[in-house]
Amino acid sequence: MKKKHKLPIALLNTFSSLLLRAISIVSGFIIPKLILDTFGSETNGLVSSISQFLNYINLIEGGLNGVIMASYYKPLTDKNNSKVSAVYVTSRNFLRKISFVFLGYSLILSIVYPLFTNSNFSYPFILSLVLILSIKLFTQYCFSLADKNLLDASKHGYVVHFTHATLLVIETIATFILIKLFPNIHIIKLVSAIIYFAQPIIFNHYIKNHFNINLKASPDKQLIKDRWNGFAINVAAFIHSNTDIVLLTIMTSLKTVSVYSVYALVSNGIRQIIKSISDAIAPSIGHLYAKGDMDELNTKFDLFEFILFTTGTFMFGMGIMLITPFVMLYTKGVTDTNYYEPIFGIILLTAELISCLRGPALRLGYGAGKFKDMRKAAFLEAGLNIIISITLVPFLGVTGVAIGTLVAMLYRTSWQYYYLRDHLIDRPFRKFIKRSVIYLIPTSIVITACLTLFPITEYTISNWVYHAIIYGGILAVTIITISIIFYRNDLKNLKKYLRKHS
Repeated sequence: MKKKHKLPIALLNTFSSLLLRAISIVSGFIIPKLILDTFGSETNGLVSSISQFLNYINLIEGGLNGVIMASYYKPLTDKNNSKVSAVYVTSRNFLRKISFVFLGYSLILSIVYPLFTNSNFSYPFILSLVLILSIKLFTQYCFSLADKNLLDASKHGYVVHFTHATLLVIETIATFILIKLFPNIHIIKLVSAIIYFAQPIIFNHYIKNHFNINLKASPDKQLIKDRWNGFAINVAAFIHSNTDIVLLTIMTSLKTVSVYSVYALVSNGIRQIIKSISDAIAPSIGHLYAKGDMDELNTKFDLFEFILFTTGTFMFGMGIMLITPFVMLYTKGVTDTNYYEPIFGIILLTAELISCLRGPALRLGYGAGKFKDMRKAAFLEAGLNIIISITLVPFLGVTGVAIGTLVAMLYRTSWQYYYLRDHLIDRPFRKFIKRSVIYLIPTSIVITACLTLFPITEYTISNWVYHAIIYGGILAVTIITISIIFYRNDLKNLKKYLRKHS
């Protein structure tokens, strides 16, 4: 009898993650574009701003997710079902408590937010929109997040990815239909929230059929205690993702928030693609550290770093060259504010590139559960971001918050690799510096040459695509040449890895 050839779990997770990122990017461009064209920049800025304020729930969560993921690796590797059950029950109980705290926070936000927002919307309009937008997050924390963490840690992330991708497609189609037939932002966002009620039902059904979870297991009190060590890490990640829009809401206007959010569509899209690669590899890093297999860990870490440097420099390099022309095309016909901010776009994407390049070191720190050791650097990163942004926003607007993020990212990335060397694996910091110099300096020269010699002066789709092909060819040849000259061993390891998992 012929043996069935099963798709390797790593490739399935990678494929499903990439599919989700691709759909997220497409959906992320379509929905704001529909809102911009139908309701204008101020409504788009309002939705973006409220969403970021609601994300403060991540601070209430207090870093538990990272601790949960680290706590799952060893018992899953050892097939210790009682310990897995204890972690699951602990996280589920705590996250459900958070969801009710979030209800109170959402109510307070809906009352207070309209008072300090510089806009032309009525108080009831904003209050009701805050409450509607909070529904999706409540569903996530109360019913979905504990299941998602277990699926991700156990390498069943493809269930999460395929489910979320399907719901995103449904949400995008529903938004398109509603905006054409009944253009009311409250109804559109309410329907979007209701669609996601299906997510916890699917997750829970899958876990019941594939895991032997004892829901009567005693909670792990040490896990809750350890979450305070993850709090600083969570604060830094939150500030990196949310502070910019919050500060712009308070210090500028919703139209400026809209400008930021449109440029952020590009940076977030690229970051999601890079993150899908990290998400596929990171659990393996955690499991290898739990096993104590340092040789294999170093090999996998090299591969992880090599993939992120090559894909990161290519994708963010392309983004730097194409972001402003894309935004001008995307907002064509929107005349209520100025979207031409080329310096901001370059700085924003550079900061995101640096953030992505620290991924291997950061993920290993998470996988090893070193949250306590990483607290100080996380707080310093957050402080740098806030202080520099507040100082520069009155003078530079959106560019000011981008500079704050860039400086914070440079500091934290450097610190993370120093910590890696001294506390996790025998890996000299100069190895990261060398790789950074070898990839970033030549690509920076190529990007500057492309923008100088072949600038996009006419904002049309055909012209943008034409330049994208030219830029992409030149940048790809540059990165491939660098890899062949300096990192042949990494290329060989990548080929072996792909062969092994094909």
